[in-house]
Formats: sequence, C-alpha cells, structure tokens
Amino acid sequence: MTNYAQLDVLQTLDSEPKLQKVAGRRVENSALDIFHITNQTAQVKRLMTKLQHRFSDSEDVAYLIESEVNQRTTDLVRRANYDSLTHLPNRAYFHDILENLIQRSKQDQLPFSLLFLDLDGFKVVNDTLGHQIGDELLRHVSGRLVASVREGDIVSRLGGDEFVILLAELNQRDEIEVICKRIIHDITKPYWFDGHEVRTSTSIGIASFPDDTTLSSELIERADQALYISKTDGKQTFRFYDDVQSQLHHQSSKTLEAFEKALMAGEFDLEIEPQIDLKQRRVVGGMIKPFWVVREHDKQPMNQWMSLLVQSGKGLSMANWLLDSGCFFAKKWTQQHAEFVVSVPILDALAAKQDLASILMQKLQQSNLMANQCQFVFSLQQLSTVDGLVDRLVDLSEQGGQITLTGIGRTPLDLTGLANLSVQEFKFDGDWLHQAMQTDAGRKWVQAMIQMGQSLDVCLIATNVTSEGDANSLAEWGCQLGQGAYWAQSMSCADFEP
Repeated sequence: MTNYAQLDVLQTLDSEPKLQKVAGRRVENSALDIFHITNQTAQVKRLMTKLQHRFSDSEDVAYLIESEVNQRTTDLVRRANYDSLTHLPNRAYFHDILENLIQRSKQDQLPFSLLFLDLDGFKVVNDTLGHQIGDELLRHVSGRLVASVREGDIVSRLGGDEFVILLAELNQRDEIEVICKRIIHDITKPYWFDGHEVRTSTSIGIASFPDDTTLSSELIERADQALYISKTDGKQTFRFYDDVQSQLHHQSSKTLEAFEKALMAGEFDLEIEPQIDLKQRRVVGGMIKPFWVVREHDKQPMNQWMSLLVQSGKGLSMANWLLDSGCFFAKKWTQQHAEFVVSVPILDALAAKQDLASILMQKLQQSNLMANQCQFVFSLQQLSTVDGLVDRLVDLSEQGGQITLTGIGRTPLDLTGLANLSVQEFKFDGDWLHQAMQTDAGRKWVQAMIQMGQSLDVCLIATNVTSEGDANSLAEWGCQLGQGAYWAQSMSCADFEP
C-alpha cells in the first residue's frame, strides 16, 4: 500500500541536488511566501526577456526563457512548502492542506483522521551518535512512513521528530488500526548508519473529523493528547482520542499533583551549559538551566513542565529561586574568574512585575556582582506575550542591566519594539540554527544575522553546535560565542568549575 504520489516527490527531490538547497528557516506565512515567489519569478522573467531582446528574437530563446521561469517557480514553491531534510510537506504547508481538507470534508460530508506520532528515544540517538546520524534517521523514517500509508494520504514533518499523517476519507477504527500497526512495525525495524545499528520506535495518537472536532487546531491538539497517553501507557502503541478523554483528565490532575509535590520537596536541579569564545576557544561563561528530577536519570527540562508551573500558581517562586541561585553561582564562579559571565533566564511571572528592573539590579547589588557578570535572558516570544515587558527592559538597560534575547531565527524580529532597547546578546534558536547550517541558503541567512548583530554591536551566540565544521564556519563569519554538544553537555552547577 505505497503512497506513490508522495514517493515520487521524494525521489524527484533526491535526484535534483539543487532542489535540496532550501533555507533552514520555518515558513510561517504561506501568503507572504507566495508573494515573494511571485516577485522573484517576475524578476527572473523580466531579466530573461531583456536578454532575449538583446541577443535574439528566436522562438527557441523564448521557449528556454519560459522553461527557466517555470523551473524557477517550481523550485521556489518547493522551498516554501517542503521540509529541507525529509522533503515532506512542512508545518506551514500541512496547516494549509488541513484547512483545505476540512472545508472540502464539510462540504462533501466526508470524514478523515489525523495521526500524530513521534519517535521513542530519538534524543538518545542525537546525544550519543550525533545530529548527523539523527538527521539520517529522520530521512529514513520519513521514507518508511510514506510507504506505510495508502496512496493519497499525506505525511508531514512538523519539526524535530514529530510527524503527522492525514488519512483521507477514513474514520473506521479497524482500518486505522491496521495502518497504525503497520507503521509501528515498519518504524521499529533496525537502521544501519556508518556501521552503527540504530533502533527506534514510534507511538501514535489519533483524532477524527468530525467526530472529535471540526477545528484544525483542536484536531492536532487532541491527536497530540492521545499520543501523550500512548507514550504513558508503554510506547510502541496507539490510542484514539475518544478512548482517552477521561484518562487525560485523570493523568493531567495526577501529573499536576506530582509536580506540586516536587515543588514542595525541592526536587529540582540546576545545570549549566558552558559558553565558548569561538575565536580564543576557551570557556567564558555559561547558561543556567533548571530541571525537574522526576526520578534518577530522568530529568525534564523547563519547556516540558512550564504549563504545569503556570497551573500550579508557583511561577514567581520558581522565578525567584532561579534568579537567586543564578546570582549565588555567579558570585562563586566570578571569584575564581572575574570575567566569567553567567546567563540567567527570567520567567514570565517575574518579567511581568512592574518593578522588574529594580528587582534584578538589587539582586546584583546584594550578591556583590557587577552588571557585566550576569546576563538576564528573555525570549523574543516574551516581548509579545508579557504585557509592558519592552518598557521594563528599556528601564533595565538604563540602569545598567545586561540583556540577552533568545529565539533568533525561529521567532520573527519586531524591529519596532527592538529599536528602543539596548541589547547585549542575541542567541540563535538551536533547532533553527542546526537546520539552517545544513543548506547553502540557510548558511547565508545565518551569516546575514551575524552581520546584522555586528552592525548593532550585539554579541551573537550560537547554540546546539555539534560539529567542528559548524564551529569553524560560525567563527569565520564573526559569531562570538557558542555552546553545544561539540564542546560539552550541560552539567550540574554544584560540580561545575570554570
């Protein structure tokens, strides 16, 4: 039961190397992409027409021009709509497909189902064998997924190891179960890369239209929730959303209760990820990162429990603990090396305080720290979601506070809001940077961002750096700092020595 249409796209892209040179950035706005595509195509056509009039009037030249324009248009459309690594439809294109499918299904009274899946143990593969093997695994998994579904079904990569599949005109459980079992069986077969046997598996969550919802956002969310239960129940299995609703509520309450108990018991740890001067190749600072120690060898990073923190109402307590701990370790480490700089993330609950600037500067004074020994880290997303934050950051910078903005590359830059800010550091989004470094177009975007930082006198920090080649390229382009597995994994703050 091979999806020949999608396999044909994959084979076509694989056979044409130039089509794989896709910018690593995410496509967020398809309307804007089509505008750019139309503009670039028009420019090519105007240029070719000028050359035709200048050198020849033959019909052969006109045909060549038309062919080149068509090829250029096809290339640009594929760049905008397809993932550069797997050649599957990307997140933006998938949302367009889903919206169109919903409208057509409403009109024709046709059901369909959405499968949400990810890879069990993918992070272990990345951490132990490196991102190059991880990328190869994603490419092979993509091929197996396409081969496991029916012709006409759509497989898309949302990002990382997350995939979605649209099963057209299908909500019959027995047929969906057959497809899910085939997917799990095919993905679980071993993979071989550079003499290494790599194993992974998948878990699947299923939501159906219109039985579970008629909204695209809810359909994805409910399939994702079913996936969560699938992984909780032991992985390598699948669950339907309408079977797990009560379990979801129970599981959510149970998880929140466990999280609140962990807060009371102090079951959290701090790690630091060293930051490297790319020119001098020495450790000059580090980023503080909190983890929930669920059990031995199971530490969950902050992004996995942020929603629980909000629900618990303890966001401000966590933010203050993180700030106090960051200042404590900064004082300890700067006594050994005065130029060592510690970066501390500022959580939303603290960022929302009207007297944010006074709180942060008082913490520095109480810890006998100079302003340049501590970087206060905010995300670009916070600038748009935390009311009044930009004004508070202006106040902070006027008082001498040092500001780092994260999410560069993935989150759009609001130049209007940034114009009044004095920012010392821009930090690339790690996933965006890693993907961008895989293509010529993506590397040009990275260079452009570094040049922009240099013109603004802002330090650029590369994250998720995994190879010597990337480290050398970033240093050559003028990126000042880097962090990632190429140098060192995060380590306990209690054990770290600068």
